Amino acid sequence: MKPVVILISRGEQKPDKLARSILVSTGNAINKPVTMSFGLCTFATYLCELKTKYYENTIALLPYEGDIRELPEDLLCATEMLIVYFDPDDKTLKSHLSEYCSFLNNNDIELGLLLTSKLYDDAKQGLAYSTVKESCKFQFDVIELCNNDANSETTGYKEVVEVLKNNIWSNVTVPGANTDELNDDLEEQLEGFENLITSIQNFRRISSGMERDQRLNEAEKLADLFIKMMNEDK
Repeated sequence: MKPVVILISRGEQKPDKLARSILVSTGNAINKPVTMSFGLCTFATYLCELKTKYYENTIALLPYEGDIRELPEDLLCATEMLIVYFDPDDKTLKSHLSEYCSFLNNNDIELGLLLTSKLYDDAKQGLAYSTVKESCKFQFDVIELCNNDANSETTGYKEVVEVLKNNIWSNVTVPGANTDELNDDLEEQLEGFENLITSIQNFRRISSGMERDQRLNEAEKLADLFIKMMNEDK
């Protein structure tokens, strides 16, 4: 089963458009949606291939316009990320963030993304990064898709792609290689990456018995190691 990323929207950008933009940004073709079944329900998904120096895998982007509380259990078990788009002037967002955080917690989803066209520097003008980040208790990464500052580069979906590639998905596989053809440096890198994947997957199994602070501390260490390794590929 491919890991599922659920995309929902509280603004002008529809979930289907979000999925298509991610496909383009990751270099995937926008093919006809693939129907996937979860229990008695079927959903249209877009298959998205992710490739890095160390691994490759395929995830399923699932645009959804209904109530996430009504999603079937089989789908929730396969879901590994929630992406929510919101308008920067949506004053009701804060009241819904606790619901999204609970959704992640109740379904063991480790990562969420909040996407918006822009954020304000002054919270009095509209939603600011610090306000949103604090309200979602740091369970979501917040990404500004556009930047109106003429001196700044437009981010677009580059950060979204980085998050997707930096995540350890349950179906990650390291491409096979003939060790006789590998130089010692690359062979060592592949071995280190395989060990890191094993550590993260083991952490997922044992972290439920940890205290919250301990779990966050250990997760931060693993995340720092993984991001450092990914950055070496740039």
